[in-house]
Amino acid sequence: MRGLGETLADLARALRETPLEAHGERRLKEIARLLHRLPPGQERDGLLAVAYLRLYQITGREAFFLRGYSYARTARLMPVRLMAEKLGESL
Repeated sequence: MRGLGETLADLARALRETPLEAHGERRLKEIARLLHRLPPGQERDGLLAVAYLRLYQITGREAFFLRGYSYARTARLMPVRLMAEKLGESL
């Protein structure tokens, strides 16, 4: 996938611009793959959490929720943690 960029800022923008629709699944997976290539840190882990939680919203696959929730806890960013907890209520 081209045009996503490779910096945290580029990937954060790409994540914001990706719709929560079935055709966004492939793009979200690519964003997560690129984020995994960056060094661990609060912002990267927060973005990974959002990417996986959005993948869960699109697909309903529990594995995506678990990964997203794990990264949300690691990132220690309250908005991301609240998103994960709210989605967890629907399980």
